[in-house]
Amino acid sequence: MSVITEIDSIIFLLEAQIPANPQSPANQRKRRSLERELNKYFGKLEKAFSYSELGKIYSRYVKE
Repeated sequence: MSVITEIDSIIFLLEAQIPANPQSPANQRKRRSLERELNKYFGKLEKAFSYSELGKIYSRYVKE
């Protein structure tokens, strides 16, 4: 292994420990968890307010 490759691997390991690093394993797990939760949320919204019903909902509750 060359010196540059070794230094790069050390830098990668150190960067993974930075709390704000989006590539750290902990943050990757949090990102996947948040994606799942958002998918569930928007799926429920889609079921509750179907696209065909939006016109009726809008005209009933939105005052211009």
